[in-house]
Amino acid sequence: MSPADLDALVLAPGTKAVPLDGSVRTLGDLAGRGLSLLGGDIPMPAAVLKRAAIDNNLSVMQAYVDAAGAKLAPHAKTTMCPQLLARQIEGGAWGLTAATMTQLKLCHEIGAPRLILANQLVGRAEVEALRDLTTAAPERPVYVLVDGEAGARGIAQVFAAAPNAPPARLLIELGMVDGRCGVRSVDEGLALARLIRDLPGVELHGVEGYEGLVFSDHAVRDATEVDAYLDGLIGLHRALRADSLYAQDEVVLTAGGSAYYDLVARSLAGEAPGATIVLRSGCYVTHDSGFYRELLSRMDARQEVHGAVGAPPRLRPALEVWTRVISRPQPDIAMVMMGKRDVSFDIHLPTARRWFRPGLHQTAHNIDGVVTAKLADQHGFLTIAPDSDLAVGDLLGFEISHPCTTFDKWSVLLEVDEAYAVLGGLKTFF
Repeated sequence: MSPADLDALVLAPGTKAVPLDGSVRTLGDLAGRGLSLLGGDIPMPAAVLKRAAIDNNLSVMQAYVDAAGAKLAPHAKTTMCPQLLARQIEGGAWGLTAATMTQLKLCHEIGAPRLILANQLVGRAEVEALRDLTTAAPERPVYVLVDGEAGARGIAQVFAAAPNAPPARLLIELGMVDGRCGVRSVDEGLALARLIRDLPGVELHGVEGYEGLVFSDHAVRDATEVDAYLDGLIGLHRALRADSLYAQDEVVLTAGGSAYYDLVARSLAGEAPGATIVLRSGCYVTHDSGFYRELLSRMDARQEVHGAVGAPPRLRPALEVWTRVISRPQPDIAMVMMGKRDVSFDIHLPTARRWFRPGLHQTAHNIDGVVTAKLADQHGFLTIAPDSDLAVGDLLGFEISHPCTTFDKWSVLLEVDEAYAVLGGLKTFF
């Protein structure tokens, strides 16, 4: 699936943020038409991505990971947008990460050189799909997780029954107490590795972990817990290597979501010689103005105290959702056409940052003092000062927190320049 293939894609009826006059039928039609969000060409609401911020984020994150001596396999679940994923690969990513086999198949179709399924692979249809992908393209390795006998045997049974299939590449997942999946101790990991060694059709290629479940209001304590977890990850890796339980090919040691990739790089890069260290951060591509901005500030604080592998990358928020004021029913309330169907609300509510009044402004202006109080399905309730100049028909641009749960609300996002001229459409597949 190439960008040219997507350009020819006919947009489904009801696609949001597409001109209503019928002038745009395919994704490619959004480019080169001189469309302008501020010029009134786009129906509201509309999710936009600023190209300059995306380009910055791709560049500075890849440079940071390279300097750390690690590799980057960004998590595709953040955007599920082949155009953005292709840019991440072109920018130097080692591969891509997926959470489901459906996601992984899409990533394989766009040509990802390596893939990690950062989840347990269970189910006949899913395992057979992995077998077929790896048989068709053995030069593009896929790594999948196991944490117990049932999962390992299920994969082995399917792969061993296909004489032309290369062995499945398994990573043992190390979990944490009361966490998600994963073995809970080095001893459990060693026992599982010995089972894998004796099974046909499978090979052990490394260890995987996810430290992002550790998060509270106590940043220093959180960092200490993450360091302890990473010590366990390294301990399991060393025990597996000492017992010669790895396959002879590349050994992968992977962790690092978007919260603690500085700690992962610092801990793993110097403690696992001979292993390929892979970080799986995904949200860096758009960053945000809420949850991940806070996490980046914590990285800055850790850098000042402990050092690490260099200052965190200077990421910029790229994703905004724009909409229109549709009512001033009370002096202290404004209503906008934007709700839970349009914008993330699982961590923080969106924040109004930009204001534009057609016929008055030439460019978007910064705005303060507008608070998103709550969201309904299609409406946003804003609290404003009673003497606010905000008027029906004004456009507001909202920065968001946690980009993952905004992307999945849009089948097409608009890529724009700094003046909000439309440069093209970005297609998602959720």
